[in-house]
Amino acid sequence: MEPLPKEVIEEYFSLHLPYRTQIMLAHYYMTHDDAGRDLAWDGTKGPNTWLNACFEASVITGRIYVNVLGLFRSDKANKLYSKDHKDFRDDDVSASELGGSLVNLNSMSEDDRKLLLAFMLMADKASAHLTKPKNHDWQDAHEAIRRICQFLKAHLYEPTGRQCAEIDRFLTLSGKGRSENVWGTSPVVVHSMKFGRSDK
Repeated sequence: MEPLPKEVIEEYFSLHLPYRTQIMLAHYYMTHDDAGRDLAWDGTKGPNTWLNACFEASVITGRIYVNVLGLFRSDKANKLYSKDHKDFRDDDVSASELGGSLVNLNSMSEDDRKLLLAFMLMADKASAHLTKPKNHDWQDAHEAIRRICQFLKAHLYEPTGRQCAEIDRFLTLSGKGRSENVWGTSPVVVHSMKFGRSDK
């Protein structure tokens, strides 16, 4: 795999990564105020389908970042496994290729493994593919995204001497604890793929 040219790496940090990060965090900001408190989506800001769409997009983008950090989910065994940079597909970009490092699966806590595995399963089965109905713990989505942001900061931004204002802001706001009500108080229907909530 050819190393990325310096100008391409700069383009990722200045353009592509901020774009993806804003997508990943959009649902959180739609359902929380500037102090990190739960905020109801009551329909006055737009239809509930907008909220659903942002949730789906945030989950898919979170999965992208987990892969960039070197972690993947085995569909057959339903467990996380790690890849070295050399094992990535030729056109995939890894954190190490951008000047950072990959997450060492063996150094992760059991809680982190369970959290990201459930998140990846939800991303694969409830968002990226049309599958048979299955309940997923969607309430852990923001918590998983918070952990992903912490990994991005530790394995991508800090090793390259960079900062990401969007990630820092999110970590500050979401640091007040897990939100128990990521959907606000709006009625939400999440079609047949089921996140575990349908109408309240």
